[in-house]
Order: sequence, then C-alpha cells, then structure tokens
Amino acid sequence: MPESSNAYQLLTSVLRRMRLVAIGHSFYLSFLILCGLFAVGLLSVRLSGLAPGLLAPSPSTWMAFAAVPVLALLLSLLIHSKPTLPDAARLVDQSTGAKDLYLTLSLIDTSAGEYQPLVLRSAEKKAMGVAPEKVLPFTWQKRFWHAVWVPALVALAVMFLPQLDPFGKVAKAEQISKRHEKLAEGRKATEFRLEEVRKKIAEHEEHNATDDVVEELKLTFNNMVPTKREENLKALLEEQKDIGKLWRQLSAERLKDLMSESTTGDQKFGGNEDEKLKKWQQEMQQGDAGGIQKEMQDLKQALQKLAQTKDPVKRSELMQNMKERLKDLEKLAEEKLHSEELASALERALEQLELSEQSEMSQEAMESVMESLELSQAEVKELEQAVKDLKELEKALKTIQQAKKLNDKEKLDGGEMGECKTLEDYEKFYQRMLAESGEEPNDKEGNGLGQRGIGRGGEAPEDDSVESGFKNEQSKSAVVAGKMLLSMQQKGEAEKGDDVRDYKNLLQTVKQGAMEALNTEQIPPGYHDGIKGYFDALEKSKEANKPK
Repeated sequence: MPESSNAYQLLTSVLRRMRLVAIGHSFYLSFLILCGLFAVGLLSVRLSGLAPGLLAPSPSTWMAFAAVPVLALLLSLLIHSKPTLPDAARLVDQSTGAKDLYLTLSLIDTSAGEYQPLVLRSAEKKAMGVAPEKVLPFTWQKRFWHAVWVPALVALAVMFLPQLDPFGKVAKAEQISKRHEKLAEGRKATEFRLEEVRKKIAEHEEHNATDDVVEELKLTFNNMVPTKREENLKALLEEQKDIGKLWRQLSAERLKDLMSESTTGDQKFGGNEDEKLKKWQQEMQQGDAGGIQKEMQDLKQALQKLAQTKDPVKRSELMQNMKERLKDLEKLAEEKLHSEELASALERALEQLELSEQSEMSQEAMESVMESLELSQAEVKELEQAVKDLKELEKALKTIQQAKKLNDKEKLDGGEMGECKTLEDYEKFYQRMLAESGEEPNDKEGNGLGQRGIGRGGEAPEDDSVESGFKNEQSKSAVVAGKMLLSMQQKGEAEKGDDVRDYKNLLQTVKQGAMEALNTEQIPPGYHDGIKGYFDALEKSKEANKPK
C-alpha cells in the first residue's frame, strides 16, 4: 500500500488518535489510583503518627503530591495498550460501514491476488470523505471532573487533616529536626568565624603594626646624639606617644581585662584543675598559649578515640571526661581570658558533643565538634598574637623610659648600639649604661619628673624668660577627697590624734581612688608597680616618723 495514498494517511491518522486515547485512558486510571494510594498513606501517617516526616504538611509533602501526576504519566506511557494498523482499519470499517475494506487494505502487503488494485481504488474512493475525528472522537469531557475533584480532595486533606501523635513519634521527629537545624546553624557559624579568624591571622603574619613601630623606635635609638638632649627627648616623646596610642588601642579592644586579671587568691576555679587553669592563665598573660593549645589538641585526639569506641561504658567515660575538660576551658575563656569569641566556640563544641550522644546524628555532631575545636585553636592563636604584641609594646615603653634617663645624663649615644638588634638588646644595653652611671635600672626610683617609680623630689627646671598665659588667681573650686585639715577658725589645741587620723583617712581615700584609676584608665601595666609603690612609701614614711 503506497504511503502517499489517502487511504493510508487516513489509517495512520486514526492509529495516532487510538494511541493518544490509550495513553489518556491509562493516565486517567493511574492518576486516580495513585491519588487513592497517596490519600491512604496520608491518612495512615496523620492518624497514627508513625512516619511524621514522610507526609507532614510541609514543602516536601506538596512535592510528593506533585509527583503523583508525573508518575501517572510515566506509567501510562509504559503500560498503555498499543493499537496496530489493522486495529485502526477495523475502526474505520466500523465507522464508514465498509465491509472489511480497510482491514483488507491494511493486510494487502501480506496477501497475493489480482484483486489488490481493485481494493486500493475502492478504499481511495471512500477515504476522500472520511475524517479521522469522526472515526474516533475524543470524549475526555465525561471523565474530566473525576480527575479534578479527587486530587482536590486529597489536597484539602494535606492542608487541613490534623496530625495525631498516639505513639509519640511526631514529638520525637520534631525534636530530632530541631537538633539537626541547631547543629546546621552551629556549623555554619563556626565555618564563617573560622574563615574570618584565619584571615586575621594571615594578615597579622604578613603585616603587623607592632613590628613597624618597634623597628621605627630602634631607628630612633640609633640616631640619638649625646649632646642633643632636647632633640633626643622630642624624638623619644613622639615615639612614646605613638606606641602608647597603639598600646591603648590594642588593650581597649580585648586585652584590658585579661592583663589586669590577677591569679593570686583566686577562688573562682575549683577542684583539682585549679592550679592547671591558673598556670594557663599566667602563661597567656605572658603571651604563651602552649598549654591551652596542647589541651585542645588532646581533646581532638580524645574525640577521634571516642568516635571509634563501641563499648557503651567506656564511651560514656570518655564523653564525661571531655565534657568536664571543655567546661573548664570555657570557664577559663569567659572568666579569666575574657574572650567572648573563644568562650562561644567552646560552648558550641560542648553543645555539639552532647548532641553526638544521639545515635541518629552522632557522626554529624562529631564532625561539628572537631570544627569547633579547630575554631577554638584559631581563637587562642589570635589572642596569643595580640598578647605578644601588647607585651612587646610595653617593653618598648620601658626601654624608652631607660633611654630618657640616659638622655638626661647626656649618655644616650646611638653610635654605640651597632650590635643591638632586638628590643631586648637595647634594654640590656641601657640597663648596663644606667648601672655604670650609678642609676637604679629597676622601678624602685624615678627622677620625679614623669619617669616611672618613686620620685626623688626636687624642683623641676624652669625658664622664667618664657612667656606664658599664667594668671595669679585663686580657684574657688570645692575641696574634695577628704576633710580640710589645716583650716582653723578658733584658738585652742586639737584633740590629740585627730590630725593623724584625718591624714590616714585622706591618704587611704586618695590611694583607693588611684587604684581604681589603674583599673579603669588605660595605663600600661608596667607603670602600675611604681604608682602603687608611691603610696606604700608614703605609709611607710608616716610610720617611720611617728613619735615613739
């Protein structure tokens, strides 16, 4: 049968329509059946609560429901009945009233005989007035509403059918879901902060402002000329101003509380770990975090051992030991090191360690703990770097003070410092020079004109030729910090001991105010001993002068 003939084209058009009808019929049945199965599953889950995470009213539920028509379409393409060309011919014969004319035509290629041209001409003649739409019309309208109200009913059930929990499965699933969300949030925060800290550490290693000012100070020392006292002093004061500004900035940011924290008489730590924690605190105050870093590295190894342990008793012991060590580190970070970032990382590690006790999230939680410990190590390293910078700046300020003393004696010669490479070298050199000149190289005695320690008294040099804006006026300000001791309005002797008692009270008040100022003002710790020693000397001097 020629493919270009009208009869053949009629049969193929009808065949295509038959296939579409077969696919549509299969899709219709599959869709309704799958909607029914989905509804049964939904009812089972909502009323029993046995699998709340499967079909709960959430985006995943709607995604599962949206997959129903897609699955139905795939099934219909696979399982629909596949009509043949003879099937289409029978349908055309039935529609046109031809007596097996088109059936004979569809089988003409497999038959023999002289009647074939007659059959072909007859079929061609009848095909001229036959339309495929009339042979097989689409009647989907009759079933359309069944394919609408059934899924609509299921959708309403998804939205409004209540979730029951007779076996407590829903509550447990919600709890697990919240734990996973909390764990995911913690890991995200850890990842973000770890990247930030590592970037700061890398930038510090590439360029450090403390190193810059120290190098500039060493150049200043090398340029000192013994006979140019004024120029030397001006240069030293400029360096002292810049270094002091950097010191205050670094201290105010995060180290003020850490460096002012005392370990003597401390009762905040308890148990057998007391001395170890105090030791770590003292080491950190000196810029050494080796003890803390070793403890964190040991915790990471203990975590790996915990992940490999199957024995529940031994696992419980390892878990408890890790919790206690993390709590100690967190307490150290919060109460002694005063590092909120480090305390937050350790607190997160402890929470994640507790979550690892849940079997359904053990592996994920273990990985999160390891990441939090890595962040804690990075936080400690950054803090250690900051403390080292602060100590280096304090050493620079101390060395400047020594240089000032030598400058006063016209013995500050930069030409003699060729072998000095570090601040320690300059400090030792200046100490030796001060000792040779009879000056105390320590903080026991200052020169009384702005240097550290206890002043020797005396009058500051003055130049009366310099004009100033001084006016000889009497201040009317109120006298504070104690009583007025020497204002008498009447004759007579004061009661024995009153002036001594008032002097002691006033001295104690001023001393207390000075001590509070040390803690609140940004004064380098290197100056604290000298200020405290001044008031101690006053008290000793008063005791020595008391009449016996």
